[in-house]
Order: sequence, then structure tokens, then C-alpha cells
Amino acid sequence: MLVAIAIRSEWVMRLIYWISIKSFRGWTPLKFRVAVVAILYHIGGLHSGCGISAMLWLILSWAYHIMNKNLYHYLVLVSLFLSMLVTVATCFFATPLIRGLHHNTFEITHRFLGWLGIITGLIFVIASSWWDVNTQSWRASGRYLVRQEEFWFMIAIIPLVVGQWVTVRNVPVTVQAPSNKASVIRVPGGLTSGLHTRVSRGGLREWHIFGAVSEGKHADCHYIVMAVQGGFTRAMNEEQPETLYTKTWKPCGLPYFSRLFDRGVAICTGSGIGAVGSTCIQHDNWFLVWIGADLERTYGIEFMNFIKSKIQPERLLIWDTRGPLGRPDVNVELARVYKQWGAQVALFIGSPALNKSVLRTSRARGIPVFGSIWDA
Repeated sequence: MLVAIAIRSEWVMRLIYWISIKSFRGWTPLKFRVAVVAILYHIGGLHSGCGISAMLWLILSWAYHIMNKNLYHYLVLVSLFLSMLVTVATCFFATPLIRGLHHNTFEITHRFLGWLGIITGLIFVIASSWWDVNTQSWRASGRYLVRQEEFWFMIAIIPLVVGQWVTVRNVPVTVQAPSNKASVIRVPGGLTSGLHTRVSRGGLREWHIFGAVSEGKHADCHYIVMAVQGGFTRAMNEEQPETLYTKTWKPCGLPYFSRLFDRGVAICTGSGIGAVGSTCIQHDNWFLVWIGADLERTYGIEFMNFIKSKIQPERLLIWDTRGPLGRPDVNVELARVYKQWGAQVALFIGSPALNKSVLRTSRARGIPVFGSIWDA
């Protein structure tokens, strides 16, 4: 359980990404660097796998304790049962079917049941260490507790969870809604490339992660490009709130690994510009291809001018699918720009179906490409 929680901690992930870049940038072979990104690209599987393993261990522990229930105090049994039940429920609501159809339910249960699971787990660890099976009596002493490795695991979990919330702030924002298809939100504070932003209306229940476009960490703001696709994004577009909750310690996204490569190509469709915009603004060795319909009308003249003014024309291609060129063959365009630019790697941010097609085709052509991660 400790590993499952740690690997989702934004503090831990930033550290892992930073170590990986500092350790392997510049001197390792290209294939090795691509492999490093591929491994960390699938790190969410470690979170899921460790969570399921923790659930199975709790089920086995419950079975053992219930078979020997005469040896244990009811507090030990009840706290273990609740911890197991909460973990099972958390894993159930995190299954792809439930998560896809009822994402808000998944998020709420994952957060609040997760907290409850930590509390009941800590109670179980303390109760089981203080309950003497041989004498059938309590021995409430710290010296028994500190000998239990499970106790130290639980202690390590607490700062990992608390650390996610100590940087929460309510900040003023400016929401621009050039169209009913997308919003561009100006948030205080500049960001280095590859970092994303989490925002919430209430600060406790729903949190949503978006790519952030910024000139750099010394800029006075960053931009969130938000497509109108659900209840939260629609409300942002229509209501245009003046403040939002955000976390000042930002999570890493896949584009953070752009630092590992000498030259790269980022291709995105629509609001995908939010994920890769900073990479191409802050790194002169990256080429941006932005594809979409009526981009200026959808995202506004101000944001379009911002992108055009921060990225040199020789490494920027804005493709309006409503223009004379029509809709491009993304696979062909990616291969062409990749070769022309002399890139080492490509990033693609688009819809799930297009993402799958581009990754499959490009890899068949020998182009190392990484795409959107649809698990948020």
C-alpha cells in the first residue's frame, strides 16, 4: 500500500522524473532514453498493481484472523475488516468500466475511502501490536509499536497524503470563453515546461488536471486550455468563475521528458496544445504542429497570438482543418516533420482513437512516439 500511494504522490513523481533526467540526459544512447520514458510512461500500472496486491493481502489477513477469531480482540478484527472492505471498494470503483462511466464517483470514493482506509489501517496496526494474544490483554506501550514494520509503513504514508494538500490555494483566475467549445484560463504563476495544473471549484471533492502553457517559471502566469467536454468544463465556460482552487506544487506530465532529447516534434489536436505548448515555447529544439478546426475562433485571438509570438515560425505549423488544406493525414504529417526536423522523438496529444492509430503506425515506421495517457 505504501508503494501504491507513494507512486501517485506528486512530490515523489517529480523526484523520480528529475533523477531520471539528471542521470541519463546527454550521455546515454537514444534507445536507452526512449526505454526510460517508456518505463515511467507505464508507472500507473505500479500504482494499480500494488493497490490490488494490498487488497489481496488484507483479504488473506482477514481470513487468517477470522479463522482464529478467539485469539483476537474485537477491535483488531473490526479495524482489519473495515480496512479490507474499504480497500476492496476503492479498487472496485477504480476499475476501467466504473471509472469511465462514473468518473466523479471514482474520484470521490478514491479520495475519501482512501483516507478512511488509511485511518482504519493505522488503527489495526496499533491495536494488533498492543493486543497480547498469549495473555489476552492489552499492553499499550510504544516499545511494542515501534517494533512493528507495518507501523512505520503507515507513518510514511501520512506525509505522502498530507503533502498533496498543503499547497492548495484559492487563486484569482481569468476565464476567457471565445467559443462554447473551449475556455482559456489565465492562472497566476509561471511554470517550467512539462508541468500540469490541477484545479477545483470547491477544493475538496472534484479535482481536474490540465496541461499548462507558460513562458517559464519566471512568468507571471500560465494558461489552461480547456475543451468543453463534461459538466465541469461546461460550467467553467458558461459561469467563468473568478477564483479556483489549485495546488502550487505541480504534477509532472509526459512532456517533462522532452529534456532527455536533443530535438523533438510535438503534434497536438485542439486543446491538446495545453499539454505540449510549454515544451515548444521553452525549448528551441522542439517543433510544434497544432491541428484543429477554426482554432482562432475556438481559442481566441489573444491566445493564438501568444503561441505565434513565443514560437519561431520555422518551428511552428498551425493547421486549420477548415482551411484550404482540409484535414491532414496525421500519420503522414508526423513522419514528414519528424524527418525534416531531424527529431529524436515525437509526442502526440489527441483523441483516444487517433492516439491509438498514430502510435501504432508511427512505431511500425520506427519512429519513437509517445501519446496521451487516458487515465486521469
